[in-house]
Amino acid sequence: MEKLSQASNRFFGLLKEKGIGQIAESDLLCFERSLQEFLRSGTKEEAFVVYFCFSEIFRLFGNGYDNAQKLLETLSDHEYHTGELLAKHRDHYSHSAYVFALGLAVYAGDEAYRRNFDRFYGYSDGEGTLRFLQYWGLTSLFHDIGYPFQLVHEQMKAYSQELWGNSVSNPYVSFGNLSAFLALDTDIAAALQKALGAPRAFSDLNELFAYALHVREGYDFSALCGLLKERVVRQPKFMDHGYFSAVILARKSLENAQFTVGAEWLDVLGAILLHNNLNKYDIAGAHRIAPQEQPLAYLLILCDELQAWDRLAYGKVSKRDPIAWDISVSIGNNKIGATYYFDSATVEEYTESGVQNRGNKSFCAIRDGGFAADIRKFIDSDLSLEVSAEEREKTKRAQMYASDNRFINLCDFAKAIHASYDEHCREKKIEHIDAEFGSLPLEFKVSNIRQAISYEGKLELINCFYSGKELDYPVVEDFNAIGGERGGADNVGFLSREEHVRWVREKLSLGWKYGTDYATTAERNARRIHRDIVPYEQLSADEQSKDELMIRNIIPLLRRFDSNIRIYSYRAGRKPDLEIGGFGHRSLSGDIARLKEQIKAVMRSYMAEYRVVVRTCFAAGADQLIAECADELGITTKAVLPMEYEDFIGDVRRDAAERGARFAEEDELRMRHLLAQTSVCKVVSDPQFVYAAASRYIVDRCAKAIVLWDGKEVPLFDDQDNPIHRGGTYHTICLLKERGLRMGEDIHCIDCRR
Repeated sequence: MEKLSQASNRFFGLLKEKGIGQIAESDLLCFERSLQEFLRSGTKEEAFVVYFCFSEIFRLFGNGYDNAQKLLETLSDHEYHTGELLAKHRDHYSHSAYVFALGLAVYAGDEAYRRNFDRFYGYSDGEGTLRFLQYWGLTSLFHDIGYPFQLVHEQMKAYSQELWGNSVSNPYVSFGNLSAFLALDTDIAAALQKALGAPRAFSDLNELFAYALHVREGYDFSALCGLLKERVVRQPKFMDHGYFSAVILARKSLENAQFTVGAEWLDVLGAILLHNNLNKYDIAGAHRIAPQEQPLAYLLILCDELQAWDRLAYGKVSKRDPIAWDISVSIGNNKIGATYYFDSATVEEYTESGVQNRGNKSFCAIRDGGFAADIRKFIDSDLSLEVSAEEREKTKRAQMYASDNRFINLCDFAKAIHASYDEHCREKKIEHIDAEFGSLPLEFKVSNIRQAISYEGKLELINCFYSGKELDYPVVEDFNAIGGERGGADNVGFLSREEHVRWVREKLSLGWKYGTDYATTAERNARRIHRDIVPYEQLSADEQSKDELMIRNIIPLLRRFDSNIRIYSYRAGRKPDLEIGGFGHRSLSGDIARLKEQIKAVMRSYMAEYRVVVRTCFAAGADQLIAECADELGITTKAVLPMEYEDFIGDVRRDAAERGARFAEEDELRMRHLLAQTSVCKVVSDPQFVYAAASRYIVDRCAKAIVLWDGKEVPLFDDQDNPIHRGGTYHTICLLKERGLRMGEDIHCIDCRR
């Protein structure tokens, strides 16, 4: 078993092996990282970046994300505002991104499905992987976009039932003007007939859908036309969002004159049409869907049913039986194994006789086999499907903030960020800002979006948040003029440092490296090296001023967008800081992965209650390993160096040579990258004790410590009080104890070997 992120990431390796076609390598890397970030966090903001990348790469409706924006954001907004009015309703926006990832994992891991997909559409080796990404993305990411139509119907149904119970006389919602909404003009109908090789022209979308299901499933064309017409009239109990999702996607596709219509596109519509209710309950004589007759529909039904974890419950009934919060998978040739992790197998229920525990229905359905049995009712294959349910304490989701992170806010925020680096940005018209942002490469658009997403966390650090609503909180006009705890602080400088660290981490995650050997920006971007992947203190004054300019400009620029975003300050403080000192030996051996897990476990234990800051001297060995763990957890790091930056790197190189330790070019680059991610890189020098002075500086400021120690008590001085070590680990432990830190409670010693 493995995480879904690992299973789905194999798809991108397979795609690179087979050939990525016309997709730019940097765009694909950006897309790959965005999906991994979503699977790591599960947030709707990261799901948004997945949708954004897919739409920009494939330009489905002619012009990237702009043309898909309303389609996707309307779904999320409707769910957010109306979902809680319903008895049963769960999130569909992030759900669709999970379904997308699950399908990629199946394609990459199940060779039988992959061969069938390629053979079905007649793809040559390599071509099928890229086409699968395109058409599976279109199927999975857009399969629920018609949900607002069902939500309206469900709202009236829930309201009526609240007032009058489940009465046959209750009113219900139906939809008018559908004949015009579904109609196809003669030119489009003729083009569709030609492109699809159909025996007749289609007068409306219902006929197009009926043809799609007739060709693949063998269902009667005339009967389907009648049934589809009845899908949205005289339906007191149910309104099928799958039908409307297919309608909306078809209309949006056909509005783009450059959109390519073909068998795959028709199968996308058919898959979306079938996935929810039509084939399960409404078609007389319907059969289960086999991968050999419609691979996209088969996979959508399978993944849609399997995606039963980490879905936000809106409806009050949906909240009673929490679904799994995480999953691990094992995908092989014609085989899927999945373990669903629940916080608890039971739920508390309040009755007249008191509180009683009962089995969680979601947990029991998986454990007792009903969950898998229900999936088999809808698909026809010899797939080995093994699912299980386990109890596992839920990891509290970190980095959840008060800022109103709606997607229009994110887009506007990202555009404002890009414009804010220009000293003349305040005079620019919004349409010029939109055009400049639209012309950026995908990597830089996503960088601005990630910068926008990061603002909710950065603003919390200075006791602020943002919202498009008018709220009764102090409005921030100048970051350095904030009152309260941050009053008088250099918040602009603080935010500039935080942004530089975010930028460095983003660049490193996309394969960039520190380097200075380039003459032009184009050469720099092509080689993916950058001279500014250094600590903030090492940036030129001009580069530092660019970040400060952006921070100062962001407030007035945000006001100019239609979303009317304001930045507010809290009346109370944020999480308190907790500084952890990192210490240990310069040389380590043995199981480094085990050491990292132990280090991270200590850090995680404090992250829920504190804003953790890790400070080390960045010496070889333990210091750098601790810093690396902090970076991987997104924790702020600070460096205390015993000498100037380049001198220190040279000293580490010489020390390694004297000890016979490895310090190759890649080791130096790793060290530079770790230091570049520090928010502060301070020099504390002492010519006699060198590292001991820097260690004491950290000892005097930390509240907790992580020490990688082999248990040996090594003195700092000989019998004549002459220094014999530059600042030993045991001596540091003694200093920590002198400060009043307690072993096991404040000083976390991790056993290691040198």
